[in-house]
Amino acid sequence: MVRARQVMVATFGALTTLSGPRARLESPGAAWGRIGPPGVAAWQAARSTGRLLPDPLTTAPASVAAFFAGLPRRERVDLARAFPALVGNLDGVPPTLRFAANRYEVVVSKVAAGVNLRGRRILALDPRDRGLAVEVFGDLRTATRVAVIVPGAGADLHHLDGEGGVATAGRALLAEAERQRPGSRLAVIAWAGYTTPTAPVPSGAQGGLARHGAARLQRFLSGLTAYTSAPIGLLCHSYGSVVCGLSRLPRQVSDIAVFGSPGVRAESAHALSSTARVWAGLAAGDPVRWLPTMRFGDYGHGRNPVEPAFGARVFATHGARGHSGYFATDTDSLRNLARIALGHCEAVTVAPAPPFRT
Repeated sequence: MVRARQVMVATFGALTTLSGPRARLESPGAAWGRIGPPGVAAWQAARSTGRLLPDPLTTAPASVAAFFAGLPRRERVDLARAFPALVGNLDGVPPTLRFAANRYEVVVSKVAAGVNLRGRRILALDPRDRGLAVEVFGDLRTATRVAVIVPGAGADLHHLDGEGGVATAGRALLAEAERQRPGSRLAVIAWAGYTTPTAPVPSGAQGGLARHGAARLQRFLSGLTAYTSAPIGLLCHSYGSVVCGLSRLPRQVSDIAVFGSPGVRAESAHALSSTARVWAGLAAGDPVRWLPTMRFGDYGHGRNPVEPAFGARVFATHGARGHSGYFATDTDSLRNLARIALGHCEAVTVAPAPPFRT
C-alpha cells in the first residue's frame, strides 16, 4: 500500500510539473475532428451549388494536391482569396498558396488578434478555442531535409513564441543547423497542429488527445510529402512523442527523435518504426523520469524510450534544464537534434541510459 501511494504521488507530482500553472481539464473533443477546418461552411456551400471542389472532410491530401495541380494559376489564387481560411488549412494545398491565404487572414481578417504573425510563413491557422498554428522556417521548395517539431502539453496558437514555445524551438533548430553546416538546405516546421493537453490528469495521462493528434499528423505529413521528396525527421517532445508513437508514418520519415517523453505507447524502437532511425533523449533534471512506466487502461504511456530495453539510440542532452530546455542554446540536446534533423547521424553524441525509479 505504501509503495502504491508513493507511485501515485510521484505520478501526480511529475505530471503537474510538466503541465505547469495553466493546467485545467480538457475535453478530447475540442479540436477539428467533429467540426472541420476553419472556413469549411462557406466552401461546402460553394460545393452545394455544383462547383467542382474537393470535400475537405473526406478527400485525401494527395487528391487535394492533384486537384490544385490541375487548376490554372489564376484559379488557384482566386480560390485562396475567396476561401482563405479553408485554403490556408487544407492539407494537400500547395504550401505557397497556404502561406498567401494565411497572410490574408492575419492582415485583412485579423483572425489571430493578439498574436504577431505578420510576415511569417504560416502553413495552418485556426484561431478557434485555444488556437492551432503551423509555421515554416527555411525554404520548403529547395529543402533537402525537413524537420517537423511535434510539441507537447500547453502548445497552442498563443504560446508559439517565448521560452518553451514551438516556434522558438524551430528558430533555434534552424540557427543551430546553419551554424553546424552553413548553407545546408534544412526546412523546419513548428507543428502546433493538434489540441494538446493542459491538465496533468486526466488528459495528459490518457491517449485520447494523442490519438486525435496522430490522425492530424498523418494527414499533415501526407500533404507535405506531395510537395517535397526530402527525408523527414520527426522531433517529438513530451506528449508530442505519444502523438508520434500512435501515428502511421510515411516511409519518407527517416528519423524519429523523442525527448522528454512519458512513453510512446510502443514497447520498442522497432515497434515504433521498422524503417526510421529512432532516437531518444532525457535531460538530467527532467521530472518525466519519475513517471511510472505501467499502463492501466488508457492511463499511462508505457516504457520510457531511453530505457535500454526499448532499443533507441540515446543522445546526449547535457546542458538542457528541466522539461522544456531541449532547444536551449549551447546544449548538447540542441546540437544533437540539429544533427539528427540534418541527417548527420554519425556526429550525434550518445549518452548512457539514465537511471530510473519505477
